[in-house]
Amino acid sequence: MNLAGQIAMTAARLMQLRAGPYAERALRLARRGAERAAERVEAAGPQVATLAEAGLKLTEITFRCVDQLVRRGIESAQGTLTDGAERLRLSAKARTFGALYAAQRAALPQAGRRVASDLEAGWQIMSSASRDVIELARSTRSELASGPPHRARRAAASRSRARKRTSRRRSSERHST
Repeated sequence: MNLAGQIAMTAARLMQLRAGPYAERALRLARRGAERAAERVEAAGPQVATLAEAGLKLTEITFRCVDQLVRRGIESAQGTLTDGAERLRLSAKARTFGALYAAQRAALPQAGRRVASDLEAGWQIMSSASRDVIELARSTRSELASGPPHRARRAAASRSRARKRTSRRRSSERHST
């Protein structure tokens, strides 16, 4: 081998020797980053569960509200049909235009009370649903702000410590050779 080849081989060996510590450091940093990412993903688990549970509760509130509104709408429509039929009967019984007018005017307060009752019932349904949604939002926010329960935090911390001990043991095993 000529002198240039020997210099090239020596340079390559020196680079390999120096690259080893750099590669070890890069690997250590990558592992540390992956471990932190894993911890963050694990920490997000309870939050995802909390949000999923809140979504289910919101769906229940929504379905209950819609069910009540539809039922109330059916009752209102039936009341409107009954009132309309009664007004038609009054019209059929009237002998004069004055009697027709008087009968229709006498039926007006009852129809007004029915409409007011329907509106009040709809308002109560919506108000109740609104209060339930507000309470759900507050409790969900509180759960998310407080983080996982104490037991879950302690378990996550012990898993993290166990991983660090294992990681240190493995790194000492690597360096002993």
